[in-house]
Amino acid sequence: ESYQSMSNSNNSSISHSIIALHGGPGWPHSYLLPLKQLACRGDTAEVIFYDQAGCGESVPYANTTATVSNTSADTTINDAASSVKDQYPHLLDPTYYSEIELPTLIHHWKLQHYHVLGHSWGTILAQLFALNYVNKHKKNTTVEGFNTKEEGLQSLILSGPISNAQAYISAQWNPADQNNLASLPPFVQHRIHALEESKAYDSMEYKAIDSVLSTFFTLRTAPPPDCFGDSAAGVNEEVYVGMQGASEFTISGVLGDLDLTSRLPELSVPVLLTHGKYDTMRPSTVKAIQDQIPISERVMFPHSGHVSMIDDAGLMNDVVASFIHRVEEGVEIGGMNEGETTKAAAAADGTVEEGDAVKDSPSHSWAWIKVVIAFLAGLVIGELKIGRRRNGDGYTTIA
Repeated sequence: ESYQSMSNSNNSSISHSIIALHGGPGWPHSYLLPLKQLACRGDTAEVIFYDQAGCGESVPYANTTATVSNTSADTTINDAASSVKDQYPHLLDPTYYSEIELPTLIHHWKLQHYHVLGHSWGTILAQLFALNYVNKHKKNTTVEGFNTKEEGLQSLILSGPISNAQAYISAQWNPADQNNLASLPPFVQHRIHALEESKAYDSMEYKAIDSVLSTFFTLRTAPPPDCFGDSAAGVNEEVYVGMQGASEFTISGVLGDLDLTSRLPELSVPVLLTHGKYDTMRPSTVKAIQDQIPISERVMFPHSGHVSMIDDAGLMNDVVASFIHRVEEGVEIGGMNEGETTKAAAAADGTVEEGDAVKDSPSHSWAWIKVVIAFLAGLVIGELKIGRRRNGDGYTTIA
């Protein structure tokens, strides 16, 4: 595996580690590098990034111990993934990454006290790791020389999370969910559906639409920074298509039947859920995940698409650092009053949700006060002429 560790050179000791799991599947870790700021947020932390097997600088290798346990892996996978399926089938098995690769690396790094931060596909791995590996072995002192006591994993940070593949797709097309695919002009929606039905994934039109919409919902920072370009250059398309499917608007690969929702109550560590206002992971989807997790907080970043660590880099680092600090200090998670996390999000007019409580930032409230004042002033001086548009003025009624 190719990996790099970031820590504050001014600190002589490391109190805890943060393991970053990149998305994709098959997208190398470079785009996550803005999160290296977490090593300089006051606590003596190290942040570890690595390329999962099969992408970036982690070269595929033969594996005889991993077996594909996901039932949909036995279905036909797009031809583009045939060589991976034949030669390296473990690269199309989520349990390989979460129950073999990640535990092996934790053992190799000799980590005893750590947090796991996953993004997108990485949130699936984080959930599987906590549910299938940590929960299974948490009562044991060691498993094959690796310390798997419950105190090993301290928390999960799930950025742009997905627990149910089909719920994730449905929410993108739900008209009740703002800032999603259903908010696009009808013509664009019709063209997407038509191209999907004909499976015209390689057509110039499909690629053009996907490229433009990526700037709406994936990465809104323009031009894309080098770290994102480096990841894009190292993506393993065979793994990506085999897991996700050839479509960018549905899931038809190995992950098509993914649904971890019913198991989320088994998570025993605090969980921070984050997503962007314009994220492909819609608020309704993330809220449904939060509702199933015993100890959780949820933060929406105001300027972000799916890649919040770039679009809202400073804010995301602040929010994650605050959450980890409170976990490390033993402060209650999910039941705080106006705590550090709320204040961090409020600084950029964001929203933090703890359990069922929604906390709007003070600046958000003040903005509404100013709107009301301006509205009333307009009424007084007669500059706002409400209800004065008539058909005779050239306006037509919209049914």
